[in-house]
Amino acid sequence: MSVIFDFEAGKGFHFTSAFAKRFDCQAAGDRVSLPDLLGEGFIQEVYLDNGLSLCLHRYQLRQDFILRRHGTGATEVLTLKFDGRRMPGHEVEFGTSNFFTEVRIPADEQINFVVVVATRRTLLNLLQIGGEGQGEGGLMAYTIRDNPSFFFHEAMTRDMERTLKQLSQINETTPLPALLYQTRAQELIYFLFARLLSRKTGVALSIDQEDVNKIYQVRASILADLSSPPKLSDLARHIGMSSTKMKQLFRQIFGDSIYNYFQVERMNEAAQLLRDFSVSQVGYRIGFSNLSHFTRLFEKHHQMKPKRYKDALEGVG
Repeated sequence: MSVIFDFEAGKGFHFTSAFAKRFDCQAAGDRVSLPDLLGEGFIQEVYLDNGLSLCLHRYQLRQDFILRRHGTGATEVLTLKFDGRRMPGHEVEFGTSNFFTEVRIPADEQINFVVVVATRRTLLNLLQIGGEGQGEGGLMAYTIRDNPSFFFHEAMTRDMERTLKQLSQINETTPLPALLYQTRAQELIYFLFARLLSRKTGVALSIDQEDVNKIYQVRASILADLSSPPKLSDLARHIGMSSTKMKQLFRQIFGDSIYNYFQVERMNEAAQLLRDFSVSQVGYRIGFSNLSHFTRLFEKHHQMKPKRYKDALEGVG
């Protein structure tokens, strides 16, 4: 049975204090160590001079754990969650703090993720976007400044993974830790917005919790069966939303069309399966009867043919 921590991150909320109170453990400053019953490691909050704050999770659990953040209704505070877990997780979520979020953390896995918190003004001052002639930067600035409720999802990149690991290695013996925390936090934000600003999605619509839940249902349906392309009419009917709105919101949240997202995840799954199966077995498992077609698509996504990719995994050549 999972241990659950419910919290509401309103104004003046301190995660470590609330965690220490909930689990009857001692907080030292802005850092709390997990009780032995729960696991080993720590959660730490860091408050920076540039207006950002960080909540770092670095631990390994003895029991499955669920973090549930309940939305407060206030949308001035923005959160950016960088999740370095392999699966599930390995993602970035950015949006207003009025959404309910649930993070399921399994036992016996090394956990490393960080939540960056900023006000709209703080983030805009940091990004310096939205000036005349800045195109997509102007659209993103409008979203951050004026959109009452928004939510974006991105995959973790290798640059983000590296910075997240470096961030987790800062400790009391590190020279100039405050400066290094600030530098690494800004790196994460840079890598995220470099990707968000490359999207071609237009002005983001204001969305609510129900919209987010429905679009994540679409994503779950896609990931549940990567052997056949999704049928948009069936997906729209399943979530009770028009196809037009579903496609628009999916692209807004995930930065790609439903079909392209399916193909990317399909090729990522193929790359994972190549660790244990032959090229032909992988192709058939993810729905390709024409292995030449599979090879062409795999090479398009991974810049090498599946046979060469598998050889590289096995250290051949």
